[in-house]
Amino acid sequence: MSTNCTHPTNLSTSLAGKRSSTTYTAQYARGLISLYILIIVISLSAYCVIILTVYLNRRLRTICNFFIISLGVADALIVTMVMPVNISQLMGTFRFQSVAHCRFVVTVSLLSLSAVALNLCTVSMERFFAIAYPFKYEAFTTTKTTAGVIGGVWLYSLLAALLPIMGWRSQPIEIKGNGCVSENQESYTLFMTIGSFFIPAIIMVSSNLIVYRIATNHAKRVIRVVPVVGPRVDLLRKNFRAAKRISLIVGAFLVCWVPHMVVLVVGMYIGHRNVPLTVYPVTLSLRYSCSAVNPCLFCFTNRELRKTLKKRVKKSMGKRPETSHSGTSDPGMAMLRRRSTFGGMSQTTEISNQQ
Repeated sequence: MSTNCTHPTNLSTSLAGKRSSTTYTAQYARGLISLYILIIVISLSAYCVIILTVYLNRRLRTICNFFIISLGVADALIVTMVMPVNISQLMGTFRFQSVAHCRFVVTVSLLSLSAVALNLCTVSMERFFAIAYPFKYEAFTTTKTTAGVIGGVWLYSLLAALLPIMGWRSQPIEIKGNGCVSENQESYTLFMTIGSFFIPAIIMVSSNLIVYRIATNHAKRVIRVVPVVGPRVDLLRKNFRAAKRISLIVGAFLVCWVPHMVVLVVGMYIGHRNVPLTVYPVTLSLRYSCSAVNPCLFCFTNRELRKTLKKRVKKSMGKRPETSHSGTSDPGMAMLRRRSTFGGMSQTTEISNQQ
């Protein structure tokens, strides 16, 4: 028994564009459908938890977390507007109503591709400037600056997604059967894979390596001049945790996205029809899974978020939450909040980064 499905042939097709008619076994299709539904549920649930805790806890309203929420919006586009189309196609129940409908789905897919990579790139760069240039960071990262960076990311992503509509394609979009035929030029596919993925990925890896090196050097300096316990060491540990959290998210992004983008580039040179049929669903599923992995990593690695969530759960169950005596109740910590740096690193920035 088999079911009709689709086979991607270029960048836009892998994101709900042109596909050639082929078949998958019903068991294979059901497995993909179950996986997609699981990704959607986990992603939406985790991001709802993040947004709720940031709303409840003002200490979580940091520059870094604003970029994380922007990343969540990009992931939400994938799980609410792109993946349901794939699920319906696998079930054989989806039909594009018009060329405009097809064009909209393709545009949203391309928009989310750029937005996820670029938002994660801004998160990495925010960590880099916070640790490498603490003085400039505190003067530069205002609310207006953050809003401008996020707005610039989405504006670029939108313009890049609209380029095929503006004429950067091989032929006009057509609807054949229940599929959407959208043939982009190879130059556009190369532009998107390099500009919206590989360049941001290189920036992310480079910035995280530099952050790790700087954090390691600061750790060695602090251990030599201060005791192994105390407020300064606590701040150092918090700084390490913040950098480690972003590095884990970036690492997960690369593991999930690199296979699919490599397959697209390789297929462009050897012919997409020469790529085995089962390769695309596997790499595409891996890329989609990043939308569920990102928020889960953030939830599990952020202590302040977990603490806030635990308090809300206890309160809803009628239990009295434990009173925390750390943070601002410590005079030494309060003094460190007012001091600018220790060993070239901003203490105020370190505290806010953990939030």
